[in-house]
Amino acid sequence: MNKYLSVFLFLFAGSVSAINPCNCIGYSGVGGPCYDGVGGPAYAGVGGPAYAGVGGRCYAGVGGAEYSGVGGNAYSGVGGPRYGGVGGPAYDGVGGPAYSGVGGPCYAGVGGPCYSGVGGGWNCPSICK
Repeated sequence: MNKYLSVFLFLFAGSVSAINPCNCIGYSGVGGPCYDGVGGPAYAGVGGPAYAGVGGRCYAGVGGAEYSGVGGNAYSGVGGPRYGGVGGPAYDGVGGPAYSGVGGPCYAGVGGPCYSGVGGGWNCPSICK
């Protein structure tokens, strides 16, 4: 019994870290990875994981984690962490890290890592659109 619990906890812990509360993809009901009620993993109130005010994890101003200007974590130009061109970290063509077709890391159909229905979205990479 402990062997199964250990495997479950390992898989659960690894998949929770893939959630981006600032641009959440997945089930938004109570208990889901994108639930935005008080205490939820996508709560945007002061002190919440998706708070977008100064100092918050989702702050988009200069120096913030979601800043999309040159050098920012959300920059999508050539060389940026969200660049979607061929070879980029957000490339969504076949075989790319953000491919959303069947079997891809961003597939949103039933059973896919980015499925938005009940029980889905826990393994969706943060780079998915």
